[in-house]
Amino acid sequence: MNLRASSRSIAAATTGTLVLTALTLGVPSAHAAEAGGAAAASAPQSCTIAPPANELSESPVGCVTAAVALDRVPGLGETATVTVQLDTEVPIDDAQLAVRLPAGLRIVTDGFSAPTERGLDTVATQDLALDESGRTVTFEVIADVAGPAQIQVDVVDTAQPAEERSAHASTELTIGRTAAESAPGAAGTSSTTHGKNGDADTKRSATEKPKVGEVTAASDAICAVGDLDIADWTGDWRAARRVAVAVLGQTTPDAPAATLATGLTDAEDGSYELCFTSPAPELASLSVEFTTRNAWWEIDDMTGATSYTTRSAPVTDVAAGTVQDFGTSVPSALHMRAFNAFDIHNALYELRGSGTDCWTAEQTTDCEKLKARWAPGNTDGGYYQTAANVRSVYLTDAMPDTLHTVVHEAGHNFQHLLYNWRWPTGDCPSPHSLHRVTGAMCAWTEGFANAVTGYAMGDGRYYYNTTDWMDLMQTGLQDTTIAPARPNPDNGEHVEGRVAGAMISLWRELDGGPEATFRNLDQYDSFDFAEWFNVDRPKSGLSVDRQARDILNEHTIDFRDVRRTESLVNGDLEDQGDGWDVVGGVVGTWSYFGARSGQYYAWMGGNGVASVDSLSRSGVQVPRKGTTVLDFYMRINSPSEDRAVKADKLELQVQSGGQTTTVATWWNGDRVPAYSRRVIDLTQFAGQTVTISFVSTEDDGQQTDFVLDQLSVQTTR
Repeated sequence: MNLRASSRSIAAATTGTLVLTALTLGVPSAHAAEAGGAAAASAPQSCTIAPPANELSESPVGCVTAAVALDRVPGLGETATVTVQLDTEVPIDDAQLAVRLPAGLRIVTDGFSAPTERGLDTVATQDLALDESGRTVTFEVIADVAGPAQIQVDVVDTAQPAEERSAHASTELTIGRTAAESAPGAAGTSSTTHGKNGDADTKRSATEKPKVGEVTAASDAICAVGDLDIADWTGDWRAARRVAVAVLGQTTPDAPAATLATGLTDAEDGSYELCFTSPAPELASLSVEFTTRNAWWEIDDMTGATSYTTRSAPVTDVAAGTVQDFGTSVPSALHMRAFNAFDIHNALYELRGSGTDCWTAEQTTDCEKLKARWAPGNTDGGYYQTAANVRSVYLTDAMPDTLHTVVHEAGHNFQHLLYNWRWPTGDCPSPHSLHRVTGAMCAWTEGFANAVTGYAMGDGRYYYNTTDWMDLMQTGLQDTTIAPARPNPDNGEHVEGRVAGAMISLWRELDGGPEATFRNLDQYDSFDFAEWFNVDRPKSGLSVDRQARDILNEHTIDFRDVRRTESLVNGDLEDQGDGWDVVGGVVGTWSYFGARSGQYYAWMGGNGVASVDSLSRSGVQVPRKGTTVLDFYMRINSPSEDRAVKADKLELQVQSGGQTTTVATWWNGDRVPAYSRRVIDLTQFAGQTVTISFVSTEDDGQQTDFVLDQLSVQTTR
């Protein structure tokens, strides 16, 4: 049914509605099983020590916890003792502790590996064994740079780096010039940009990206050029795309900074070129500021009110008629994850298929946004909140390291938007797993988000953390001789991973991508995968033929013999249309168009004079339960190409209890040169015996041919 006019009972979003599992960061490992990540071969142990921080989160209960504390907040040049407390409910013989520090802090205690650079951070590791008695690790750090900082620790079982056998913790601090000026915590969402070497100089070196284009400033203008880069958790650098950038300037040293130009970083390389008429012959200062917010999505703090910004150091005495090259700018290490979470939204945005800059075709300006909340040290995350006053993803501190997680949760936000901010009544068990049977709605919404992730990321996987993943593209039935596990998932359309794999395969092999599915969901409110595939998918002309069903069957979703009840006798119009009431002699075997199947078809209109033709079938039963659709093929032939000229029409009418409802209307301008499948939802007539009529009306102008064949009324249960 059409989502905008749907009468289906859809639960309004509530604060209790949430989606998917929260993740924890894992330390990189060389171990990785082909079928589903490093820990896929063993089922997670049931533990109680580390429940999720928020009841909305469906993150599994962890077996390991980590906590980090400082004996004091050091001043510049001073040391402090860091204490890491590790506890576990399961013995871990091959644990690895990783300590991640910003460039302004360094370990001065033996027992750790030599630190390696990871973007603006360094990581040092220590191998150890853990048992149920727990373990305390202490070390000293020295502060070399003043400013906000974060000390992070991660512990992982390198032999089985499952999400449940990993833990992440952090503490935030602000280092002052002296201990008296230092303080715990690192408040705020603003920072100063850095160079890739960690200092505050953003000027481009000879080995950096070349200057952006050949920009020339008019005599009364100033141009600001540069680019913004970010580092992922491994330390690899990439462009930060579609980030809001503003040029700020002062006419005098005492004047307030004014916004002189705005734009976005480039969608390919993160560059920007912003030129503006200078308000003075020379500006006292000029800087650029980047914000994790644009017209389509944003990353905010945990209040949802403030996005993250990073501003370059000001350049002074900037004359009109010049080009100011700000070089390659980099966000601070403390806020790098906010910009990573922002950038990966591009992967989903570029697949939207709306035909507009917005997420849906209905919107062209003032686009509705996808939103996420994140903060350094945050422990409340791993879900999408559907409440009308929120509608935001919640991410824990380390979640942006696993970009699959961000895309997955954004996928929930996107589906909610496509459903016009409605959300089906939830049936997800807690916890729920990608490889086990869940509720029909749960498998559908989670499977959709997983499919979006596996397709957008290009690997057909879902990552629980940076090392623990499941292959969504597994095919074949479950091996019932061994326990269910990620490489041995349950079967059928009520399994999240199976739904995801099936959708990715449809997108790759038949649909040419997910864009048509997104447009379909923008119109039809599928409650589960079966309804989407069997009822709503074909309404958008997407294939549900044998090839599509065979693809699903490879993923153990067997719709090759769906339970259907046929209510229409002689829908193929053979036997000269026996059983149909005809006005205008519309059923025959004319060779001009030809039948789609068999010999007979209905040719309505085509007279070129004022006339009315009809084709009716009475006594059609619409069952009380299930989804009932009228399925048929139609072609419309007309010389008129102007959709605004509505001279001839074909109406689909349903009569029940003395009332006639016009369910659909096609006009002469709706030309279709070949037979095209149409699926019309009749569920509103459930429990009734109806008469289905096609009625064509022509004027005395140019003729319009409405051609019908292979009519069927089917109920899917």
